[in-house]
Amino acid sequence: MKKTTRALWDALAELLTEKELHNITVRELTDKADIHRATFYTHYKDVYDLYEQIENNVMEELAAIFIGDPTHSYKLLFEKLIHYVYNNPRLMRMFLDKSRNRSIHERIISLLEQKYIDIWDYETNHLERDEEWMFMATYHLQGCISMLEYWAEGNFTYPKDRLLKLIVDIDANFDRILPD
Repeated sequence: MKKTTRALWDALAELLTEKELHNITVRELTDKADIHRATFYTHYKDVYDLYEQIENNVMEELAAIFIGDPTHSYKLLFEKLIHYVYNNPRLMRMFLDKSRNRSIHERIISLLEQKYIDIWDYETNHLERDEEWMFMATYHLQGCISMLEYWAEGNFTYPKDRLLKLIVDIDANFDRILPD
């Protein structure tokens, strides 16, 4: 990623911890990123365009991680997710705040849900999912995302290997109550 792009992404992520997107100006964004406004406008038409490009990039990266994974392992799924979040702390803090960023929050849930369902289908050879299973899958995925949100709120101070173990332990016990 180019230095200018990274600087803008980091600046936007930082500003979004202080204020809403519609209250961020190009001037304060470029000042924070220490780049010229003209440079900003060569890449983006406005702050919303920048935000949308960041969101789409994050979703593409997450999709590449999960969709292309042939392992069919919940542990590897969560390990990759935790690793990605840990290596992109500013962006993920920005996107894991569901009160501010509902659309990407829902897109991340949808992506995880699809991978989760793929793994479950592979493990159980079930092609049908009843309503009870969907309730349980939703509960489980929302819990995992909530743990990541809590981790982000705590500035990622909780050790990532311990977080992974906690999620994997919960998942192992959760599998026991899933319908056959």
